[in-house]
Amino acid sequence: MGRSAEETNGLARRAEFFHRTTRLLFEDAGIATGMKVLDIGSGAGDVSFLAAHLVGSTGQVVGVDMNPAVVEEAQARARDAGLTHVSFVPGDVREIELDTPFDAVVGRLVLMYSADPAAPLRAAARFVRAGGVAAFYEMSFDTEVMSLPLSSRHQFLGYCVGETFKRSGVEISMGLKLHRVFVEAGFEAPHMYTDALVGGGREFVEGFASAFAANMLRSMMPLILEHGVATEEELGIDTFDQRYVDEVLEHQSVIEWFPFVAAWGRKL
Repeated sequence: MGRSAEETNGLARRAEFFHRTTRLLFEDAGIATGMKVLDIGSGAGDVSFLAAHLVGSTGQVVGVDMNPAVVEEAQARARDAGLTHVSFVPGDVREIELDTPFDAVVGRLVLMYSADPAAPLRAAARFVRAGGVAAFYEMSFDTEVMSLPLSSRHQFLGYCVGETFKRSGVEISMGLKLHRVFVEAGFEAPHMYTDALVGGGREFVEGFASAFAANMLRSMMPLILEHGVATEEELGIDTFDQRYVDEVLEHQSVIEWFPFVAAWGRKL
């Protein structure tokens, strides 16, 4: 997936849908004022910014991402927001060295992209103090999205996203595999729960389409075409959002996206 300005904006819009549930996960994990938090696969910085508000100005958040360009974007966003206790480091968490011992390591939609999902968490654990926590929020793509009454456009969107991730080698069952990953990385068996985006009506559907439809498909387009998931004609990317919204509203469908799994546990 690309890292253009449009993609960064799309990531920020998608992050808004997960702000509340991610915050609840972090609060359950005990992330609070004054703590030092490491965010791996920090991307455009949205998870780091959420953690920054929980730890306050007496705490510290460090985000790590392998893409130097997106690290620069995250740093600029932090400066613009006046978050002086947030910083970002380019590099692979399995290779970099960090001086600060952290109270927590967090991540959202990051472990699913690793061939060995336990490896980045195990590497990050060496920076976490004994008794510190890990809190991760990952998707499960090994199921279909849902709509009632059935919306073929919503089902097609879910198929394109899920099938592209599957054919690209992404760990589509990452949510349910968090238990094993935590244990293998040296953390206790995690506390876990699941949720999914679900809603109906114009406000929800238009917001969902803006974040998850054409913007997301456009960034995935090279992989969609490479793996033969759909053709450009089938996608009709320039008019996809409007056709999606029109159909879902016409059917008065309630739509549900892929489920997320939240997990947190302490370092042994």
